[in-house]
Amino acid sequence: MKIKGLITAVLLLTLSLSVLVSCENDRDYDEAEVILAAKDLIRKSEPLNFIYYGKGFLFTEDGSGVYKKIDPTECERYGISTIDELKAKTYEVFSSERAALMIQTVLLPIQDEDGKVLHYARYYQHTTDTESYIMVNTTHEYSMTNTVCYDYENISVYDVEGEVIVVNIPVTLTRADGKVKNSEIKIKLIEEETGFRICSASHAVYDENSDLLEELLKK
Repeated sequence: MKIKGLITAVLLLTLSLSVLVSCENDRDYDEAEVILAAKDLIRKSEPLNFIYYGKGFLFTEDGSGVYKKIDPTECERYGISTIDELKAKTYEVFSSERAALMIQTVLLPIQDEDGKVLHYARYYQHTTDTESYIMVNTTHEYSMTNTVCYDYENISVYDVEGEVIVVNIPVTLTRADGKVKNSEIKIKLIEEETGFRICSASHAVYDENSDLLEELLKK
């Protein structure tokens, strides 16, 4: 019994010390500054999330195969006329690591070890001697089919994980069929040389399976 008690005491002491060290390694921050930065970044991420994970750019019937030319009005709407401009805007909002992941998984084709294309790029830049424009993959299956309405008035700092600050923001998700769900998103921020950036997903997908689970739990 004494040995068990000693082991338990050592484990508790180790856990306490690890928590203390973790807290000591968490960065300091100005809450008002973080909230202000988070609001600005999340607002800027909304159109990017739609382009990357939502319905995306509208397109014309000009083109061949699955790729069609972007609707010119989309360039005016988003202030983006080239893939390089889209990449630049992505890096202005998301961290270097997160932006690179988004670009690699959406703007570039994914191949297996044998070079077989498993996933075609959603967009690419078509350039000739006389013109250059974005081409849109019309067969791309996007995951965010719902809209996301952010409650910016009730955003708050949720946690600090070392150099990462986590904010919580209430959202309303609305499906195409009108079904609505209230939820929350935990969004991570990290401060880089050029300022705060989002280093996690800042969008949410309406999960139909969670609705089924809720119904089952009610029974």
